[in-house]
Amino acid sequence: MKKFFSSLLDWRIFLSTLGVVFLSEMGDKTQITTLLLAGAKPHYVFWIGLGSASALICASFLEVIIGSTIIARFFKPNTIQLFSAIVFIILGLLLVFGVMGNIHIE
Repeated sequence: MKKFFSSLLDWRIFLSTLGVVFLSEMGDKTQITTLLLAGAKPHYVFWIGLGSASALICASFLEVIIGSTIIARFFKPNTIQLFSAIVFIILGLLLVFGVMGNIHIE
C-alpha cells in the first residue's frame, strides 16, 4: 500500500485531474440542480451533498473504465487529444456566435 501512494507522478496526475474536473464542473447544470435541491430541502443538505458526490464519482468511474478499456485500445493518446481540442473549439465557437446556448427571456 505504501508503494501505491508514494509515487510523485501519481500525485501530480491526481491533482491535475482534480483541478481540471473541478474547474470544468463549476456552474454546470449538475451544480445548479444540487444548489436548487439544497435550497428546497435545507434540512437534508448532507444527504443532497452525499448523493451528488456519489453520482459524480459513479459517472466518473464509468468514464475512466470506458476510456481505459475501450477508447485507449483503438486510439492513440495524440488522436484523442486532437479530437478533444477540435470538439472544444467547435463548441466554443458555437457558443460565441450564439448558435447554441442562446437564452431567450420573454
